[in-house]
Amino acid sequence: MSIESQNKRGGALASLFVKRPVMAFVINAIIVVAGLAALFGVQVRELPNVSRPVISVSTSYPGASAETVDSEVTSVVEGAVARVSGVTDISSSSRYGSSRTTIEFDANADLNIAASDVRDAVSRVTRQLPADAEAPTVVKADANAQAIMRLSITSDRMGIGELTDLVDTTISDRLAAVPGVADVQLYGNESQIFTVDINQAKLSARGLTLADLSTVFSTISINSPAGTLNAVNQNIIVRATASVTTPGEFENITIKNNVRVGDVATVYIAPNPGSTKMRSEGKTGVGLGIVGQAQSNTVQISDGVHQAVEELRQSLPQGVDIVISGDDAEFIRSAIEEVIRAIVISVVVVTAIIYVFLRDWRATLIPAISMPVALAGSLAGIYLAGFSVNTSDAFGTGSGNRPSGRRRHRRA
Repeated sequence: MSIESQNKRGGALASLFVKRPVMAFVINAIIVVAGLAALFGVQVRELPNVSRPVISVSTSYPGASAETVDSEVTSVVEGAVARVSGVTDISSSSRYGSSRTTIEFDANADLNIAASDVRDAVSRVTRQLPADAEAPTVVKADANAQAIMRLSITSDRMGIGELTDLVDTTISDRLAAVPGVADVQLYGNESQIFTVDINQAKLSARGLTLADLSTVFSTISINSPAGTLNAVNQNIIVRATASVTTPGEFENITIKNNVRVGDVATVYIAPNPGSTKMRSEGKTGVGLGIVGQAQSNTVQISDGVHQAVEELRQSLPQGVDIVISGDDAEFIRSAIEEVIRAIVISVVVVTAIIYVFLRDWRATLIPAISMPVALAGSLAGIYLAGFSVNTSDAFGTGSGNRPSGRRRHRRA
């Protein structure tokens, strides 16, 4: 097609809009409405979305060496998740007392469906794990993901132990229910545990060892089936239970030869000293870190957490204060606002320059209206293409060109 024919076609299209102003108005109105609708649906991010669907499986095996964790836990979990559809990469890390397996999926995979498939795969091999290993935890994020929001819970009336119970039973569950949240990390929490202060002299005087106490402690709290009792008209299920809830009950437990725990040790309830401490405005409290899911929207998570915090403040006991101490979405909002401000200034300056040179408000009105309409149409196109509004010079879903296939890495 020649340049002359292209010019004729473009002129014919322009003359069509000039001859039919109502049609031109309707088309522009549709573009503006589509842009406004996209404004409320398009993702707002700091950078283009280049993250892939990632799921982490963490398993705790207290007291086990890295080699034992790798052979008895990590290899079992790897073998289970390797059969899940859509897996492109598996990497594992085995450490003293813990195992972590990170599964990466294809860019087009649905994270919710992938997480459900991983849970099903892990649940099928749970019985193959050692008896002392804890149940695997599946999180829809990289295990090394940083918290995008940080909160602090303090109180003038509660201790750290009571605050920890409040966070575990009320606050963390509500925040974990916010759409897009993958995990809620706790800092400075202290749970109440039984503490046994053993008198070694009394223990030796009665011919006992720490192994004897360890054997007794391992069978304190049991709840297991003991069979059934069958009669003519009824069938009764029998369970054997032996639970300890107070220090007195703990000290009453018989070790052997009529020797009780209280004869050789003192039992009391004390907070479990945590590995971290959290202070906010000079007060010791419990910290929370909000980890977003892979491919999640940080701004939407922030809005949901802010709403959840306002609801929690209405129901928390008096003297308990919850504060959002850090929010990565604030920088994203500020950056996007700066971009919008720059666009508005550009439109105003361009319109003013056109008017200065043409000195005709009617001729200036046309580009003054067409520029916002064009911007609205661009926003609608970004939404329809699945891109995001961000501060970079390119928009994209970040699918990348990484090779497909299934690779397995293991680090012990």
